[in-house]
Amino acid sequence: MNQASQTAKPIRIIQITDFHLLADPERAMMGINTEQSFLAVLEHAWQDSEGIALFLMTGDLVQEPSISTYQRLKEHLNRLPVACYCLPGNHDVPELIRQSFAKGNIYFNSQILLDGWQLICLDSTLPGDAGGYLTETQLELLEFKLAEQPERHAIVCLHHSPLPTGSDWLDTMKLSNAEDFFALIDKFPQVKGIVYGHIHQAMDVQLQGLRLLGCPSTCFQFKPDSEDFALDRLPQGYRWIELHPDGRITTDVVRLDSVPLGLDVASSGY
Repeated sequence: MNQASQTAKPIRIIQITDFHLLADPERAMMGINTEQSFLAVLEHAWQDSEGIALFLMTGDLVQEPSISTYQRLKEHLNRLPVACYCLPGNHDVPELIRQSFAKGNIYFNSQILLDGWQLICLDSTLPGDAGGYLTETQLELLEFKLAEQPERHAIVCLHHSPLPTGSDWLDTMKLSNAEDFFALIDKFPQVKGIVYGHIHQAMDVQLQGLRLLGCPSTCFQFKPDSEDFALDRLPQGYRWIELHPDGRITTDVVRLDSVPLGLDVASSGY
């Protein structure tokens, strides 16, 4: 477990998600070179922000999981002077992440302790399934970590959205046992927010005192409120999150200036 440095100022986190890196960095997906697009977001996020405590990567780090693809990602992230924490998405293989990120500044931890806060990172993936589910083991982990640190405000991080997005096709792949998840969260008022990836679009919802935050992808974006699969023309981006000592969360989404070259909005596959 890594203890972040203590600070009285708000803790600034950068969330980047859904890189979908390919085995061949020269190849494209949906008309976009996902590697180049990821690197453009990474550079923008670092240069645009001061006082970053850590980068949070909420899954689908790669599209084609292999040791070599994860190690290439590791080389990119090791250039950052701050820690990077990751959790798996439905396209990832957790064991390959563990093997690939064993050393360096990239961590695959279930708990991140900060000044007055904790982040709990869950694995909502099911092998061979694009949808999300929190196993009994993951729910027990969440309950234990929250009970262990009752004085700390908490953010819960996972890949799949626990809320519907309004897109019929995408909502077949949300967290399927969200009721169990929320029932557990309700027992712990110190939980202030839930942060996730997977939906390739911005989402900011207030729900019974909770802030639920979805994030754009570093590559292509999903068109909101779509019955069938559809891509949006919005640029790739990231989210900054500031955690205040009193439990408040301030946040916003930042997008690059233009849509990546080659975006194929007519594509019908994912």
